[in-house]
Amino acid sequence: MALTLVCFKAKATHIVGGELNYKYLGANDYEIRLTVYRDCYVGVPPFDNPAKVGIFSSTNQLLRTIDMTFRGLDTLPSSINDPCTIPPLDFCYEVTTYVEVVNLPPRTGGYQLSYQRCCRNQNIINIINPGCVGATYYASIPGPEIAAINSNPVINYWPPPFICADKPWVFNGSATDADGDSLVYELFTPFDGLNAQCPIIANIQLQATACPNNIFTSCPNLPISPPFSSIVWKAPYNQANMLGGIPMKINSSTGLITATPNLQGYFVIGIKVKEYRHGVFLGETKRDFQLIVKSCPSMVVAAAQAPEIICGTTSIYFSNNSTGNGGLGYNWNFGDPTTQSDTSHLATPTYTYANNGSYSVTLIAYVTNKPTCKDTVTTIVAVSNEFKSTISYTPMACSNNTVKFSSFIENPPGTTPKWNWSFGDGGTSSEQNPIHQYPSGGSFSISLITFVPNSINCQDTLSAETIEVTPTEEFYIPNTFTPNGDGYNDLFRVRGITYSVFYFAVYNRWGELIFETKNPNEGWDGTHQGKPADPGVFGYYLKAKCDEQSDELFKKGNVTLIR
Repeated sequence: MALTLVCFKAKATHIVGGELNYKYLGANDYEIRLTVYRDCYVGVPPFDNPAKVGIFSSTNQLLRTIDMTFRGLDTLPSSINDPCTIPPLDFCYEVTTYVEVVNLPPRTGGYQLSYQRCCRNQNIINIINPGCVGATYYASIPGPEIAAINSNPVINYWPPPFICADKPWVFNGSATDADGDSLVYELFTPFDGLNAQCPIIANIQLQATACPNNIFTSCPNLPISPPFSSIVWKAPYNQANMLGGIPMKINSSTGLITATPNLQGYFVIGIKVKEYRHGVFLGETKRDFQLIVKSCPSMVVAAAQAPEIICGTTSIYFSNNSTGNGGLGYNWNFGDPTTQSDTSHLATPTYTYANNGSYSVTLIAYVTNKPTCKDTVTTIVAVSNEFKSTISYTPMACSNNTVKFSSFIENPPGTTPKWNWSFGDGGTSSEQNPIHQYPSGGSFSISLITFVPNSINCQDTLSAETIEVTPTEEFYIPNTFTPNGDGYNDLFRVRGITYSVFYFAVYNRWGELIFETKNPNEGWDGTHQGKPADPGVFGYYLKAKCDEQSDELFKKGNVTLIR
């Protein structure tokens, strides 16, 4: 007995389901079958030996106790609601069936049978205080005033220990009735049972627990009489929503169970089969079981990788990163509308398109010995001409060494290029059309790299283009110039910052207008009416504004033309 006490002090958390059945054998003999399931991994104590089943009158009086002998156990085989997923290995259910024959003479009101135990798995998420809650498996035998002979329905199949989250679950919950009675299937709220103070019916020491349902002053050694309390659902779960997701339903005529749970965890489930004979209710079989909902990895996951775009060529290499449990086969379709031969069964094919454009490529990966287990992925690739970009820049009027840069590119279809500017003074930008302020005037070598991410050949580099930046405070008009065609000092013009309003004019010594412009980048080339002007001194006049709202700048002076 000391060993038993040690096991219970370790906390008895192992019950995952069960049910009671009876079969009439004749001469008032009944075969009583108690089926109990336990968790191999988190279940602490072994199956009860003996398991005590109480037989009660219709008025809840205990008539006798059946000590049912443990006869061995089996491990429940794994099954899954999706044959194309990999079953997890972190679960195990054991099952035992106790069988005893008892003689029960006819009795008005019939008999009630029950087996009680504690406790359920503490990981259950749809009931309150699961580690403190037990289970009661119950059946009733009708009295002779209702039916002289009866065997209750036997549910044909035990559900799988676990199902996959976010996948439809369909289970055959039908039952067989030895008497051919009419059966009606329903969901029901399972019964509570013993608690952690006294996890079994036995003369054992009262256990100290932190459970809220500590009701015993001593542990009972006889089965507890009906009625039995039901478990308490934890919101938002209830009898109509035991799993979450698409609620579990049972077909009242066939027993077919359907659900698509969207939450992972451990859940308590209850179903019952009611039997009728000639429209008269006889009794019902109640099944209480634990269902685990897990994320199930697929046996095959298709993954194709190709450049988002390829420039300057129509030939594309496709990578295949598909994974699977076992050998895989592949079906490629390259989405080329110009031919029916745009397919391949290679793992990593290369395909050449006839024209530029955007194409939808499909890869189907499948398990070779299970062709129905497959996965599909689609990717978009674009074929484009050679990738080219251009740049321009404009000093901003009166802006203290600030220059506006611009980049132009004909974007390949469905793509977004990126820009890496270098302004020659340590400054950089990733904008398409940046504005940059230089710390001082001078010559700066700029560069621009334009590219499309995840592409091939879609990059262009423009480098070592030199720009001149004139400081704001420098405003220079030369006093001589030599328009002799040597490329040096051939133009007489204003050098300095750029103005939004600009007027510059040159006059000869008699006040005759020789040259005028509104473009700050233009200058006088030393000609008048298409002919070279004579050497000498000329006057100039400048009027400029940074913008329409700023003050005007005026300047007059002389320049000497030398030939």
